[in-house]
Formats: sequence, C-alpha cells, structure tokens
Amino acid sequence: MMITSRKQMSMNQVVTLKGLLLPTAVALALTACGGGGGSGSGSSTPIPPVTPPIAYAAVATSVPVLVYALADDVAIATQLNASRQGSRSGLLAQSTTLDLAAHNHTNFLVSNQLVGNDTYLTSTVDGVTGGHYENPSLPGYTGQLPQDRATKVGYTGTVSELVTFGTASGADCVAAFENTVYHLTQMLSPFMDVGIDFNAGNGSGSACAIELGVPTTSLGQLPAAGTLVTFPYAGMTGVAPTFYNQGEAPNPAPDLPVAGHAVLVSLYTTATPTLAASDIVVQTFSITPANGTAVTARLLANSGVKLMGGAITVDNTIAVPGELVLLPIVALTPNTVYNVSFAATVKGAAVSQKWSFTTGAAN
Repeated sequence: MMITSRKQMSMNQVVTLKGLLLPTAVALALTACGGGGGSGSGSSTPIPPVTPPIAYAAVATSVPVLVYALADDVAIATQLNASRQGSRSGLLAQSTTLDLAAHNHTNFLVSNQLVGNDTYLTSTVDGVTGGHYENPSLPGYTGQLPQDRATKVGYTGTVSELVTFGTASGADCVAAFENTVYHLTQMLSPFMDVGIDFNAGNGSGSACAIELGVPTTSLGQLPAAGTLVTFPYAGMTGVAPTFYNQGEAPNPAPDLPVAGHAVLVSLYTTATPTLAASDIVVQTFSITPANGTAVTARLLANSGVKLMGGAITVDNTIAVPGELVLLPIVALTPNTVYNVSFAATVKGAAVSQKWSFTTGAAN
C-alpha cells in the first residue's frame, strides 16, 4: 500500500490565498432628499462596497447528513468525521463538487492503470508526487494538480488532497491515513469541506481520494482557546500499534524499518491562529503504557520549536510549527492502554493535557 500527500496547507498559506480570493461584496446605497423649495433636487450618496471579514470559524459540531450511494464512500465519510469529532478538529461538510473532483481523479488513476505503476507513483512533477499529478496526454485528464481539478468542477476555495492505493475498503482507506504522520496532520487541519471517492479498481488495484477544502468565505475552523487537537484522541480504542512508515511518501523516519503509531498535538486555536516556532516551548510530551515506562520516541517539529531537556527532530515537511508529532521508534504493544502527557508554553501561556488511548490487535 502506498500513501502519497500533496504538501499540507499551512495556516499562513491559507491567509495569503484567501487574501487573493475575497468574495464579491454587495454594494449598498443610501438615498437622501435635498432641502430647499421646489427647485431642490434629490441626490444619491453611495456607500463604498463592504467586504465581510474573513476569519477562522469555531469548529463545526454538526453538519448536514453526508449522503453517498456506495458503502465504501459512506464508511470513509463516517470514519473521517468520527476521527475529526474525537480529535476536536471539527466536522467536515459534504461538497458535491469536491466529490466529483475526487471521482474524476480516482477514475484517472485506475483507468490508466497507474495504481501499480511505481515509476509514476514515485515520480515528482513540479514538486508534486505522482499520485496527485495528472498527465494531460492521458485519457480522463481533468487537471494537473488537485487545485486545478477542484476549480474545474466549480469549487471556489483552497483545496488539498489525500490519496492512497491498494486498500481493501473505504474504512481501510481512512485507517491508513490515520496511521501516518504527514497525512494525519493534513487530515485534521482546519478544512471545512470534503469530497471523497473510493474506486475498487479494475484489476489494477484500488484508489482512494479525499479532497479537503476551505471556501473563500473563511480561513477554516479552529477550536476555542485552551483546546488542543489530539490524535489518537482521548478514549480512542483499536489504535493500530505499528506504523509502517516506509509506505508513507515522503517517509518521516527513513532510518526505521517500522515505528509506533504517531501521536499528534495541534496548538492552533481561535486565540492562536498563527504561531512562529519561537512561540512554542515544549516541557513534556510522552507516551507511556499503563504501569510501564515511557516509550522512546522522537518529537518531530519545525525548526525553532524548543524541547526542554532534549532536542527535537527537525521535520519541516510538517508545514506549520504548531503541529507537533511524537513518533515512537518501535511498534507499540497490541491491546494496551497508553497514557499521553503533554505540557508546553505557547506565546508565554501554559497549555497542558493528559489523556489515554488503547491499541488494538497487531496490524
């Protein structure tokens, strides 16, 4: 199974993009009557167009029912939103235009037998890995890049894409993204809209695409001040103990044959929508089995993030400094409760959280 990632959307990138895609304002006019006698005249004084402010919204706790005809697509939608709700990153609303973009792309991959084409999957074109790139000379082409394909079908906003190959079902597709580093951070970023498609393939293997979008009317959704986005989330069960990091492109730990399931903390909230690496000092980030000792792990973070009493593993593929990933260097133990402890200062303010999750059977 291969998982590829279109480079994750950064908070600052969203601000810049949204600044270029402001919605059309509605111009209002106020009419006033001129004073005087019969020779007076009326005049109209226009008010300049008003552009609504664009900001981050609070996380969505409810969305319209997501409607899909195929069981695999239903499973993707259900599991994806369950993980986002548990992690407190906010529910995603279905976008039929992004559904179409996802369908077009999986159809392109499968019909051109690219799912098992290692040369294509490992190639890079204009900085984009093969699974996200479409060759205009091939049948079914709808746009070179995810943003191109979404724009073509009518989505107005910023788009990022997750793609995986060779999963047996839609549920396995989401589970594969959850058991990663870069795809996990992207999956739980402050997107608001989603389009999905699972293509079981025609003998060349399956393709699964999830299109994540933020409309031009918003910067995205973020939790309230003091709330951390975490994954695996508190009380989560059945967490895969082994991370097959060699299957993620790019590979977050190329020196390790396998690793343990990554633990994510995101520090972005409506009070701290932007952060510099120098704003973040981590005091504690550990994962410990119940009645055991802390697991040896690496803290993957942007250059400039500080870890008291230790050193981070600089990983600038994690595009924003406020997303921190703890990566165990060995697989976790199956069917075991793990306790996570996190404490840091963010712009001088203390933030902390402790929670537990339980691994499932060996994967």
